[in-house]
Amino acid sequence: MATSPAVPVPLPVHLAVAEPGADRNRLTALIRLIMVIPQWLVLIFVHLAALVVVIIGWFAALFTGRLPQFATDFLSGVVRWDARVSGYFYFLTDKYPPFSLDQEPGYPIQIAVPAGGPLNRLAVLLRFFIAIPAWIVIAVANSGLGIFSIGSWFMVVVTGRLPGPLFEVTRSVIRYQSRLYGYYWMLTPEYPWGLFGDPEGSEMQAPGWAIRLSETARGTMVALLVVGAAVELVNLVRR
Repeated sequence: MATSPAVPVPLPVHLAVAEPGADRNRLTALIRLIMVIPQWLVLIFVHLAALVVVIIGWFAALFTGRLPQFATDFLSGVVRWDARVSGYFYFLTDKYPPFSLDQEPGYPIQIAVPAGGPLNRLAVLLRFFIAIPAWIVIAVANSGLGIFSIGSWFMVVVTGRLPGPLFEVTRSVIRYQSRLYGYYWMLTPEYPWGLFGDPEGSEMQAPGWAIRLSETARGTMVALLVVGAAVELVNLVRR
């Protein structure tokens, strides 16, 4: 089971995933796209509510230098829910995600959001523009992950397991997306990072949460980004 150690300010959003056993549920993997539809439908309305909360929180943070507590609580829950659904859809776990904004400590995918702290008002004012590079990175990574997930689906359905490198890169992409949400929604002042894993010594700074990619996983991440960039380029040309 994923651990849930305390995370002090100003650490970024962290993600921990309990590695699934060797015997995966092939039936739910086969129909994963269908099973996740109810979650997506509910999340559409959750994200619409999050948009309203972010707008209110942006004005509040601009004048006070802090995100209101109600906004922190709600948006942290959205980040958790979104990460659980993404992890389930991309085969990090076979356990169906709860329809919940709460911590859900028994679930295999855990998200830690640092407690609210002071925010740089200028960075809040320019949040949309500052976050553009990170949005480009996650767009490319998600496009690549979408292609690679076809291979993940095939491997889980046919062999009953997800290869280690695919597990590692999927976990890392979902964490980066969660960190981007955390930054863009002003839950943390720390810019998203760590797509290729954490540096040496990170285990000491965030015990139980550090992600280190194997060399094979790093190569897989490079391939994923190349494929994702190609997909995005094709889509851009078509427009």
